[in-house]
Amino acid sequence: MDEPFKIWIDRLRGGTTQKIKETVNPAFLDVKEEDLRFETPVVVQGEAYVSEDQLILRLKAETLAAMPCAICNQVTHTEVKIENFYHTEPTEEIPGAIFDFREALREALLIELPKYVECSGGKCPERPSIAPYMRSEKRVEKTTYFPFKDIDN
Repeated sequence: MDEPFKIWIDRLRGGTTQKIKETVNPAFLDVKEEDLRFETPVVVQGEAYVSEDQLILRLKAETLAAMPCAICNQVTHTEVKIENFYHTEPTEEIPGAIFDFREALREALLIELPKYVECSGGKCPERPSIAPYMRSEKRVEKTTYFPFKDIDN
């Protein structure tokens, strides 16, 4: 059951690379938020290898997160994708020479979550109804203060 996340260090000695290609249940993300759900499997690809005294893990991962639209509050799905994730771990700090990368992957995916999402590809149909309450760029006066501009060298 937990095997997709385990890397046996002893099998990687001597230059062997472990290929990782898994589709795992999103339950490992352990998200218990009212406004955030992961309903689709997490697809993980990459490799693990040992270089001198370090385990090096290189991964790509992707899934979909269900979050409320920032405008209309309807649930919308947004892609959460990691293109180039690297994690290193000293081999002497890995108990039993079995590394479980579940927490490292979980943290990397959650960091990639956007602060907010908007439905319809960023063009929520309800946007015009809130337009009167939004600050217009025309009304914002842009001034820059340079406190040291009059100091001579």
